[in-house]
Amino acid sequence: MPTISRRKFIQASSASYALLAVGCIPGTSKEEIANVSGIPSESLNQFITIDTKGTVTLFNHRPEMGQGTFQSIPMILAEELEVDINTVIIRQSEANRELYGRQMVVGSRSIQSEYMKMRKIGAASKEILIQAAANRWKVSTESCRAENGEVINADGDKLSYGELVKAATQIPAPKDPKLKDHKDFTIIGQPIPRQDIPLKTNGEARFGIDASAPGMLYASIERSPVFLGTVKDINKDDVLKVPGVKHVFKTQRKVYGTNREGVAVLADNYWSAVQGRKALKVEWDQKGLEKESSETILKRYKEATKGAGDDLFTIGNPTNVFKNAGEVIEAAYEMPYQAHVPMEPMNAMVHIRKNDAEFWGSTQNPNGIKDYISQTYNIPEDKVTINYTFMGGGFGRRSMTDVVEEAADLSTKSGTPVKVVWTREDDQTQGPFRACSYNVCRAVLKDGKVNALEHKVVAQEIRNQTGDKNTAGRQLMGGINTHYNIPNQTVRGLLQKHYIPISYWRAVYHSTNPFAHESFIDELAYKVGKDPLQFRLDMLQGHERFKRVLELVAKKTNWKDPKPAHTGRGVALAERSGAHFAMVVEIVRTSEGNVRVKKITTALDVGTCINPDTTRAQTEGSITMGLTAALHGLTIKNGQIAETNFDTYPLLRMDESPEIETHIISTDASPDGAGESGLPTVAPALANAIFDLTGKRIRKLPIDLRNLT
Repeated sequence: MPTISRRKFIQASSASYALLAVGCIPGTSKEEIANVSGIPSESLNQFITIDTKGTVTLFNHRPEMGQGTFQSIPMILAEELEVDINTVIIRQSEANRELYGRQMVVGSRSIQSEYMKMRKIGAASKEILIQAAANRWKVSTESCRAENGEVINADGDKLSYGELVKAATQIPAPKDPKLKDHKDFTIIGQPIPRQDIPLKTNGEARFGIDASAPGMLYASIERSPVFLGTVKDINKDDVLKVPGVKHVFKTQRKVYGTNREGVAVLADNYWSAVQGRKALKVEWDQKGLEKESSETILKRYKEATKGAGDDLFTIGNPTNVFKNAGEVIEAAYEMPYQAHVPMEPMNAMVHIRKNDAEFWGSTQNPNGIKDYISQTYNIPEDKVTINYTFMGGGFGRRSMTDVVEEAADLSTKSGTPVKVVWTREDDQTQGPFRACSYNVCRAVLKDGKVNALEHKVVAQEIRNQTGDKNTAGRQLMGGINTHYNIPNQTVRGLLQKHYIPISYWRAVYHSTNPFAHESFIDELAYKVGKDPLQFRLDMLQGHERFKRVLELVAKKTNWKDPKPAHTGRGVALAERSGAHFAMVVEIVRTSEGNVRVKKITTALDVGTCINPDTTRAQTEGSITMGLTAALHGLTIKNGQIAETNFDTYPLLRMDESPEIETHIISTDASPDGAGESGLPTVAPALANAIFDLTGKRIRKLPIDLRNLT
């Protein structure tokens, strides 16, 4: 990826650059920034630079993994700065917490958290440029305006930003600049082509797997197929005879506090490293965990539901209602483990030296890597260089530092830069994974309405995999819609702890819980003889955002019209990262008697939509990933993952992909996260459509679309 170092910025400034130092994190002075970087404050800006020729460079400070921040954050800056986003240069920033604050990308929070900050930085930059022009003309700032990289006065005189930038750097930036009205936006809300797309299609973009360094060695690591297996013996001497192999080391990485051991083969090229790994014979101590299976896990989960669980949410008195109910409706839902499988396999390159260190790779968490290396190897943080690139997908997997830990350990042992590359089988079988879960829902109906509802979630919890806490946290209730007007509701968590590693997977628990909750709401609608979409609307009086998306998706799918023959339709709704969305899945019966997903329609309310093309692409990607997860899953056999590659754990193929239609509701409200919108509703809407077509309730994922009767 093209980058410009701070040193090169200073070198350039001696010729034609005057860098506009107004892009400070609120509360950070120019002097403080200079102390961090060790260069003069008048020559530094972490978000916006303008040279004397008027060329504007905007920095995106959040890693780009396909979600669109590379362009979206500069779009926000450009809107308030009044420059043409199509002519600015966009660059990726360095990893520097003091300059940029939190840089981790996770939970679709980048735009949501940075929106107002970027607007203020852009607006403050514009105001000091206007002030510089007003000073030169000896007029008031009120008589001047900014437009397309120029300041224009009442007489029509113009000065370009390039002509003003040197003077502007001497003017203090306002702390509370005036922001534009939404109705005056010309960039935000427009479907502007992304600058990173051509780079990714012509091969110019660099990803972590492209990284190289002089003298580096490649590492391929054999790990126990049974989780938590430890090394007892290896045939090291035999492996060292393989051409190109330089070292064989035992190594380890931590996954949420638990050590995972492996044996690394280091070679001067990747092919030799893999060949050396194939020659490895490792004796593992599997600690008796090879007896674990999906069946044994499910048995324990079912047994756990007999307990009351921990109270995660309660309104009214559901306990009393259930105690005195004449009839209680109950259903249980099962969901499997899922792998992240980003297109770019996991990789990291690290060089640990005596007094400094360097990382190259694709990561969602650049400052987390800097922290890890600095603290583990006692290297000052400013001596740790993080070279982060575009990512070929992440989905939460690249928020972790475990692959970096392996590379750093092996670099220390070998004295060279080491590039660790996971195979597809490594990624799919070693995890960490999305948690499997078992959900039990109960309800009491009264006068055609839901009087009480209980939702029990039985699952591992990401933040509590090895700790002493034995209670479930609120994270376990993610995606359960408690906004339905049900007077007595409760969500109970039943924490499970075992050795299979889990982590954040796109939408996290929103990818599992809504399958149970929205399927169960559908069951209740049919139980009282009501249309399932209207049943939801009736329970959402007072919640305008959910009503908006549900009414819109009903309109766009002609929900009230008669269905064509051999067609089924299902509806579901959810909220994730503030975005509210409703979905209708349409399926058809094929001539072979199977079911095919024909069309998926989603309406989403994301508040202010920065770039509708990006939001639409993210929704389509979420739906595709959600449909893949609805149709395929991982199983545990003999203590290990049974599906080792795409032949047994396939991604959705093009001929399986339905038509996807996305309708975006953009408002003046602050932006919400759109990177996971759509995924939580795919499985329940599909299951509800299958019932609509066949009369068969689906309560277990994955779904087999063949011969559904």
